[in-house]
Order: sequence, then C-alpha cells, then structure tokens
Amino acid sequence: MVKKNQAVPTVGIQGMEQSLLHAFLKHVPDGVYFKDRESRFVLISQSLALRFGLSDPAEAINKTDFDMFSSEHAKQAFADEQEIIRTGRPILDKEENETWPDGRDSWVLTTKLPLTDNYGKIIGTMGISRDITDRKHAEQELHEYRVHLEELVAQRTTELVRANELLEEDIAARKVAEQELALKAEELARSNAVLEKLQLTDDLTSVYNRKGFLALAEHRVKLSYRTGDPFSIAFIDLDGLKRINDTFGHEEGNRALVQAANVLRDCFRQSDILARMGGDEFAIFIAEANADEIAIRIQQRLDASNGAPGRQYKLSLSIGIASGTAKKDSDIQSLLEMADRLMYQQKGNKQFSRNATTSGK
Repeated sequence: MVKKNQAVPTVGIQGMEQSLLHAFLKHVPDGVYFKDRESRFVLISQSLALRFGLSDPAEAINKTDFDMFSSEHAKQAFADEQEIIRTGRPILDKEENETWPDGRDSWVLTTKLPLTDNYGKIIGTMGISRDITDRKHAEQELHEYRVHLEELVAQRTTELVRANELLEEDIAARKVAEQELALKAEELARSNAVLEKLQLTDDLTSVYNRKGFLALAEHRVKLSYRTGDPFSIAFIDLDGLKRINDTFGHEEGNRALVQAANVLRDCFRQSDILARMGGDEFAIFIAEANADEIAIRIQQRLDASNGAPGRQYKLSLSIGIASGTAKKDSDIQSLLEMADRLMYQQKGNKQFSRNATTSGK
C-alpha cells in the first residue's frame, strides 16, 4: 500500500496508461489512429480496424491509406499529414469524402494533430474520424426536396401570373378569382408541408412512392372538384414481371420497372403526379379526363420503347383509368379502387385473348 507522500512507481503509472489506452482503443466508436512521419499506421482503434475489414488492429501496422482507400483520397490524406508534420498546425473538424477501392463513398469528420515525443519533437500524427455519411445523405435529400419545392413554387407562380392577367381583363370576376388563388395558395402550403415531412420518392424508379402519391394527389383531387377542372386517376400494372424475374433475374426485373416508369414519365407533364405504388403497380393523377386519349398515348410510347434494338422482351402494361367527373366528390382511395378494377378488366381481356389465340392454333 502506498503511504502518504510516498512516490508512486513510474512503472505502475506507465502500466496504467497503457491499460487505459488499450481500453480506449478497444471501445471508442470513432476511428482513432496514430501514424509515424511517413504516414504509416502505428496503432489504430478496433472500430477503425472493422471499417478497414481487418480482424485485428495489429494488421494495420506499417500500412498506409494507400492500402485502404482509393489513390485520390489517400493522396489528399498524405498531403494533409505531411503539412501537419512540417508546420505543427493541426487540422480540426474537416469533412472528408472517403473513396474506397470497391467504389463506395463515405464521409467522416476528421481532426488530425501532430504527435510529439517527451521533448516536443514531432514524430508523426494522430487523428480521430467520426462517420457522418448518414448526415451527408440527409443533407443531399433535403437539397433535392428544396429544389423540387422551388420548381413547384415556380409552376404555381406562373399560374398566379396568368390568373392576374385574367383579373385585369375582367374586373367583375376579380372576387371569385381571388378566392380561387387563395385556395390554391392554401393547397400549395399544405402540399409543401407534406413534402417536408414525408419521404416521397421511390428509390428504384425516382418517381413518387405510395405515401407521396396519396399526399399530393388527395390535395389535387379536392382542388379539382372545387374549381371544376377535369382530371383522371390511372392505375397501371406491369404485366409479366414475375416471368421477367424468373427468366432474366431480379436485376433485369428492376430494370424493367425503371423502363416502365420512364415510359410513363414521358407521357405526362411535370404537373401530373406519377408514382410507383409498390411491386409492379403504378398510379397517376392526370390533369385531363379523356381516358381513351390517355391510354392511346401510353401505348404509343410503350410501342416506341419496345421497338428499340436489342430488346430481350417487350414490356406490356395493363391500364385502368377513372375519370374524376365519373362520381362527383369521390376521394382518392375510391378513385384508385375504381381504376384498379378497370385495370384488372383489361388484364383479364388480355389473358382471354391470348388463351383464345392459343386454342385456335
């Protein structure tokens, strides 16, 4: 037992320091590393070893960033560390884009400091990196949403300008027009609030997902009933997706879904609302009510896509279109169900036609 005023053995203190350092490097969630003057790893944390795909942190000793990352990122990291060794100035909270040999990208918040011996001589560098990849992705998604909102506002602004021109031409209709403009502004504010709160986009096809469609189309349906503007709800199914998956693989099935979404996107204006409802099903809010013309336009674009050289199979779509004027004040869910029934009728007619053709041969 150490008595009062008795010196604590230096060896004991050093042993405790080593134990604390070992425990710190084993359990710290951020990536911690120490390097020599040639930027070779001397010691790294367990968490960083896992990121590198190493079973033991000792495997990193004498390796460099060139052994772990792409050349582009390794060169920048090496230049930063050599500048620290040359000047003694640290790098604090730097956002770094890590590029890996397999093509992956990740982001870290890095602090690097000069590593000195007991005499103050710089013998290398030390650093700690915190993974912020999820945050960077969230920032990118927020930027994309803001761009979309700006486009939506620009479109609504154009409508407002045109409405003001009409007001100048007919003063008698000013009060009614102003009420409609106020209603559109209110609906726009609600739509923008929904856009900010919901994840609206389907990751595979880049069109709206089910949540996005229901949120946006519901407002458009209510607004159209109030203003008397015509509209339609289309429900569309990609025929034979299981056959494509079974024959060519799920990756090709995903490509077929993307191609179908692109065909549908080309058929409509930006103000229409196209969504993948899940699986092989799509839905569209269309600011027009002529079902025959809509179906013909979709089929023409589909035929053009199927006519491209080198196709292994042809895409086929079953389509059901419900007019917004068919049943006054129907909600979006009722209109979707109506369009869904019409789509299955067409799908059944296709199957009947194929069976009749097969039995006639």
